[in-house]
Amino acid sequence: MSYIAGNNLSNLEPWEEEYGRRITQSLAQLSQKSRLIILLSVGLVTAIEISNRLSINVLLPDLQGNVAGSSDDVSWVIILYNLGFLCSMAISYWMSRVLGARRHLLLSIALYATGAIGCFCSPHSLRLLLISRVVMGFGGGAFLVRTVILIRLMFPGKASVFAVSLLYLELSIFEVIYPIAMGWISDTLRWNYAFLLDFPFLAIGTFLVWKHVPWGQLYLRSEKSYVDAWGAGLLIAALGSMQIALSRGERDLWFQSPFIVCFLLVAVLCFVGFLWWDWRPENPAPVLHLRTVWRQTPLRASIVIVAIVGAMMGAGLFVLPQYLRNVQDYSATQTGGFISAYTSGLGVGLLVTVRYVLPRLGGSKVVAVGALMMCAACVNFIYIWTPTTPTWLLALSTFLQGLSIAPLVIGASNVATSQAAFSDLNDVSTSYFFVRQLGNTFGVTAATVMFDHRQTLHSARLVDVANRLDPTLQSTLSQYSSLITRDGGASSNPTLGAIQIFQSNVITQSRLLSYIDIYFGLAVLSVVILCVIIATRLKNEPSPVRSHFHLW
Repeated sequence: MSYIAGNNLSNLEPWEEEYGRRITQSLAQLSQKSRLIILLSVGLVTAIEISNRLSINVLLPDLQGNVAGSSDDVSWVIILYNLGFLCSMAISYWMSRVLGARRHLLLSIALYATGAIGCFCSPHSLRLLLISRVVMGFGGGAFLVRTVILIRLMFPGKASVFAVSLLYLELSIFEVIYPIAMGWISDTLRWNYAFLLDFPFLAIGTFLVWKHVPWGQLYLRSEKSYVDAWGAGLLIAALGSMQIALSRGERDLWFQSPFIVCFLLVAVLCFVGFLWWDWRPENPAPVLHLRTVWRQTPLRASIVIVAIVGAMMGAGLFVLPQYLRNVQDYSATQTGGFISAYTSGLGVGLLVTVRYVLPRLGGSKVVAVGALMMCAACVNFIYIWTPTTPTWLLALSTFLQGLSIAPLVIGASNVATSQAAFSDLNDVSTSYFFVRQLGNTFGVTAATVMFDHRQTLHSARLVDVANRLDPTLQSTLSQYSSLITRDGGASSNPTLGAIQIFQSNVITQSRLLSYIDIYFGLAVLSVVILCVIIATRLKNEPSPVRSHFHLW
């Protein structure tokens, strides 16, 4: 029995009438049980993609040592994945229309698995690793946005709250287990073996998708199968060139480098060309449907908030494991435990916000609450971070950080997309995730650039202070020398060893101060979100029936 068929057609609400006109025949004929099975099947591969994307941050310090790369080089492991993710997201709707829902999902799983195999085969090759991450991101970019649209189409109205809660539960289980499991594999074997953890679940997900997802079009009705190759090409060229310029700009002194200037010009020209091409009325099926998106006032008004939320999510998860591994001395398994605390807080926050907070406050107020909570969480880290902060305090603070980001994610998605009609669902949802993931990429890039700049500054200041405190410095070096003489044996060099210990302390302290600076920036961004909400006075208080709920 279909969803509409089970209702009295004479008493349909406006949204139900639109639902009946827009859904495809293959979707309308699905029973409630089939819809739940499809949701959990697609949710399984989505959970694997999200959990891996979270957990890769745990492996970055180990990965950096094995491929002989700098922190800037290793950040590309995340950045290039995000670029592939963005490109896949932009064309995912066209692929689902041309290939059908099942073929599209199976192809995406195949690409994701191919990228994971490439990551496993690149324990010492940075180039192969980065290429594999692009392929992996291109496969993984389809899962999240398709899952969100499936929820709205298969469980409209009040049923969406139950469906989202069930999916959050499925995602949370993997998000809590995965970081610890990948960290343990990295400590026990090697970091690249952690990518093999995906394959048993990918095999199960592939079987379930093949068995239960219909072959045909499962999403909205559409007669067009036009391939916007020019739009996709211009967008990919703009994103790639811009990312290269932003990531290398600090190192190559920005406009003093012809290399950076060239890529910035290419990025600007390609992006302007994309805007013109995508906006043309003659373009029957553009990549992002900017004309449609521009008509969505809530999405247009909240685009800055969505981008900032994405940047905070990316930068926060990038910095936290770096602090735990490089300033503290936690192993990959222990760091995974902290990330699991983060995802536990995130899962609890998402469920509580969806079921209780959002229906009572509405999107704008939820964003404001989330901004205040996130600001408090960042300030808390600023004051508690030291090289010897107790484990229990770090775990609690990490849980609270995950709890704080949840209202921001739910509130921002509700403000941006809750008023979209079914006919615009794909365009609005894709644009929302595109902007948020683009913000995520910029957040990681900004954190890397800021870290390099601030570490240089703090190192110079620490050495300068040490030089001005020469008696104290000499006394400290003397104590180090005595310790080395006592424990190092006759073959040791106490003077050189003392200097090396001092240099190590300077590096550790400069890293700590740099991470604190980044979290200070995240606190400022939280205040910016709050100011934007107050200044624009976004009025978006939809009923629970009309609310959209987007995922991590």
